[in-house]
Amino acid sequence: MIKETTLCMGCMNDKPYDGPCKLCGYSDDAPCIPGYLVPKTFLNERYIVGKLLSYNGEGAVYMGYDAAAGAKVTIKEFMPDTLCSRKRGETEMTVNPESSALYKTYMSEFADLNRSLMKLRGMAHIQAVLDVFYENGTCYAVFEFISGISLKTYLLNSAGELSWEQVKELFPPILTTLSLVHAAGIIHRGISPQTIFVTDKMELKLAGFCISAARTTNTEIACEVFSGYAAPEQYTNEINGTWTDVYGISAVLYRALTGTAPAEAIARTGGSMLEPMMINRNIPQNVSRVIMSGMKLSPESRIRSITEFVDKLFAQPKYIPSENGARNERPLTRQQEKRLKKQKKERVKTIVVLAVVGVVLITFAVVFALTISGAFGAGSAGGSEPEPSQAVTEEVSVPEQTSSVPVTTSQPPDTTPVAPEANISVPDFTNRRYENTVSRYEGIFTFIPTYEYSDEYAAGMMFDQSVDAGTFVSEGVQIEVKVSKGRSLVPLPEYEGMTLSAYIRELSSQNIKYSVSKKKTNDVPDGNVAECSKAVGDLVNVADGETITVYVAQNFEAEPAPETADESGDTTAAEGGNETEEQE
Repeated sequence: MIKETTLCMGCMNDKPYDGPCKLCGYSDDAPCIPGYLVPKTFLNERYIVGKLLSYNGEGAVYMGYDAAAGAKVTIKEFMPDTLCSRKRGETEMTVNPESSALYKTYMSEFADLNRSLMKLRGMAHIQAVLDVFYENGTCYAVFEFISGISLKTYLLNSAGELSWEQVKELFPPILTTLSLVHAAGIIHRGISPQTIFVTDKMELKLAGFCISAARTTNTEIACEVFSGYAAPEQYTNEINGTWTDVYGISAVLYRALTGTAPAEAIARTGGSMLEPMMINRNIPQNVSRVIMSGMKLSPESRIRSITEFVDKLFAQPKYIPSENGARNERPLTRQQEKRLKKQKKERVKTIVVLAVVGVVLITFAVVFALTISGAFGAGSAGGSEPEPSQAVTEEVSVPEQTSSVPVTTSQPPDTTPVAPEANISVPDFTNRRYENTVSRYEGIFTFIPTYEYSDEYAAGMMFDQSVDAGTFVSEGVQIEVKVSKGRSLVPLPEYEGMTLSAYIRELSSQNIKYSVSKKKTNDVPDGNVAECSKAVGDLVNVADGETITVYVAQNFEAEPAPETADESGDTTAAEGGNETEEQE
């Protein structure tokens, strides 16, 4: 059923005039994709369907209007195009006969998912589900309209990245909400900058929930996974869980803090992706490492829950005090913590011993002075008092010691702490991988990294150290090292015949920042890279953050040539072609 209205089908604002909308530019003459609902379709005697916003293997999302509430909404229609179809001009869904049972199963899962989300509509940081109903042989879910932009667009408008201070302001509420969503038994599987929105109130909202079959490969419906943000188990038959969304939100933070999209999970090897702090030195080291722990390829090794992820991400790291009293931003290892506790305990013992020695010395001085003045002359003849020149030794009890400590007043003990023995030879760390070296020498050396671009050393390799190789040092010594971020000038790689996701992986592996735009062309297949803002082989200055624009091909159907009639009544294509007989 078509509903006559003066609303613009592009933005659902009132448009009492003819022609394109002055607010969004939408025109009623815009072509519609066959198989989807046409604008102004009226659903459930309440909702007006507007233009098609997006679609995936699960279904389609339309701009909408709630006539009863007088408010904008978005409407999601269950329509897996591998199992069903719709004839042009019709609203009823036609299900493939051989897929009927599977269609009903997935539709039931779609309804259950959105009804569960509907129960969570009080949560401010997910897109609320307002209604779920059946019509036209399928199921619909009505969502609140989010007034804002996607995080992807917001990042592009924010110089490509956010500071850690900005992230600390924006993300905690949505992380808490995601934890509650998991507690309700719902897994998102599609967390990415495209499914997180920044509202006009500068709050984040999570949208884009789908049934599991639409977010994992090897199912009967088309899979939608977001390259770089989908966990590796989404590409296989491994079990998905809360850890799958941990990977997604970690990847989002990686992108937000570095300005660089993470590499696709199935294209990564163990150490092929740079740690965030290697790209942006302003990222705290503990934050960088938690993000990498959240993006581990093995689900068993990855942080398993959002609660654990949040605890580690925002935990206050312990610090190693430096010689000048400043704090070193490197968290302590377990061995370093034990060593510092031991040193504190030894300092307490030393202070106690010094205090007791001071008391004994004062007592001895008083006794000695009184003896010289003859105060004890009457009783000293037959006594056993020691001569002044003799050493006087007392037993003093020291806390946390198993035996008493003899203190000789004539020769106080040397309480100066003994310096650790310098018996460890420092290796040459040049051209060694930083991550592997830190793991190998944990508890022996404390590394303080500085990341710099280098045209001589590969990314992640060390090339300078503050303590020369061969120097003998004590355990725990701090060594400042320089770590390569890779080449400062990188030639733009070849893109011919490459899909957008494959080329983005190549750019990311070489630290090249990029933005993506569409280009209408039929010269290359749809979705492949058509061209870049620089020629292949030209040098890109990654050290200065130079950004390359990647143009992805968007194929289009060529308009048919207009026909003209000749004097004989035959019609011929204006630019030549086959003649066709005019039908009476």
